[in-house]
Amino acid sequence: YYATDVKFTWEEIYEVANRIYTLIRSFWVREFVAEGKEWSKHMDYPPARWFEEPLTKGPLKGSKLDYGGYDKMLMWYYELRGWDERGIPRKATLSRLGLDYVINELSKYVTLSE
Repeated sequence: YYATDVKFTWEEIYEVANRIYTLIRSFWVREFVAEGKEWSKHMDYPPARWFEEPLTKGPLKGSKLDYGGYDKMLMWYYELRGWDERGIPRKATLSRLGLDYVINELSKYVTLSE
């Protein structure tokens, strides 16, 4: 505890950060889908040129991203976050984080995974 005089463990800080980030993700999914667009994992992909054009300088000169490797990493990241294969928070994750009210709102726009 520092400026707030409230004691937090690192675990509690990470939990709050996870709650914030999951809420932000839920907001963006809702807004994107509300505009009639489809949300997918490709929202989390960097520009295509990063996969196609090799780096021209630096210690990794000549290398570029691999679609298969990137996709594997992304699926692992989603699993750690408790999101589905589209990058949308699961119902269980929202509930565990105390974001039950988000389930009803987000369910109006997308089908949530358990």
